[in-house]
Amino acid sequence: MLYKISIDATSGFYIHYANYMASRTYLTVENNSANVSGADNFAFESAKQVFESYKPEVMIKGFNGGISVNDPESTPNALYVGTIVDYSVPFSFSELIGGRDPVYYKSESFLGREPTRSECLARVCKVMQDLGAECNTHITFFDNGC
Repeated sequence: MLYKISIDATSGFYIHYANYMASRTYLTVENNSANVSGADNFAFESAKQVFESYKPEVMIKGFNGGISVNDPESTPNALYVGTIVDYSVPFSFSELIGGRDPVYYKSESFLGREPTRSECLARVCKVMQDLGAECNTHITFFDNGC
């Protein structure tokens, strides 16, 4: 039983690391599009590729989980934007000791999502219009990092 618990703990740390790396990808990936929409889905697909590159199904026998995302559009609180991995493993190796009922695990990594260049452009243009200038005017702004 102690061996099974240690295997599950080690597997959990492995999934946490893979999810963290996927979340970092989701945080920073940019599709360099002039269109604001669609960038978050592109970032999620990239994050999914990073997560799958860690081959959880090879490292964890019978891995049945998958990665999902809380994107900025559907999450009311920006603190919870990031990636999530849900999976389960049997409680024990045997029906005799502890049973084979599933134990459910969740790994969350809420690093957020950086604004894309097109989002920054739209924000800066909005500020310029609010000040009475036009977006094609050459003005230098001090901004929030965009």
